[in-house]
Amino acid sequence: MPSIHKFLAIETSTSPGSVAAGTLPSHHAEKPESRRFENFLVQESQLPKEGGQGRNLMPTLVATVESAGWSLNKVDLVVVATGPGPFTGLRVGVTTAKALAWTNGCSLVGISTASCLATQAVAECGSCDQVEVIFDAGRGELYVATASQPIDNLIWQISKGTIRKPAEWRKTLAPGSLVTGPGLAMQHDVIHELNDNPGTLKLPPAPAWQPYVRTLSCIGLAAVEKGITTPPAELAPTYLRASYAEDRSRT
Repeated sequence: MPSIHKFLAIETSTSPGSVAAGTLPSHHAEKPESRRFENFLVQESQLPKEGGQGRNLMPTLVATVESAGWSLNKVDLVVVATGPGPFTGLRVGVTTAKALAWTNGCSLVGISTASCLATQAVAECGSCDQVEVIFDAGRGELYVATASQPIDNLIWQISKGTIRKPAEWRKTLAPGSLVTGPGLAMQHDVIHELNDNPGTLKLPPAPAWQPYVRTLSCIGLAAVEKGITTPPAELAPTYLRASYAEDRSRT
């Protein structure tokens, strides 16, 4: 494991997004695996709701690390949510994380937003080998991914996402399925019905439908401890949909 003392976490796959700055004490390895990192965040900040993530992310990062008592040039690790998420915010977060890693010559870890949400769902609802994670893809559709085979309930394998109509997706759910994600807040009759009457399905409380930057941090630190890092040149976001320009190029 690289020597990690100070770390940043950037979550812009949802709006408005959030960041965290933390410091690891030298004795962190003494804690149990699942709880090793949870109390080590020094500072968390939500991005302002007005002004856009492109304008607000860097000033919020600077203010957060200063509140934590250090500066951006001291960071040893950058953890970033890689989506799925909307194009603009996700691109801003991933690009900023890569730039910081290149500038500082520090470690970088990209973590799927679906992995964060699956971890939170299990924390709320109990252990589960598979979690259905849904996002509002716009146009009345869902982006659906499955998180499976967790390692220590932190690092999940995420399936390739698909775009589904809510009614079609609902029919595929097996009894007892654990479902989470921002898509549960979608304004659609099928989603409203699911929230009002989940039946045998398991849904975490509404706050856990959004990724917590603390969860992102814990997964990123666990990944680094297992030797999992991401070369900046290879880090790529996962978008809910192709950009408008890409859509037009295919027609």
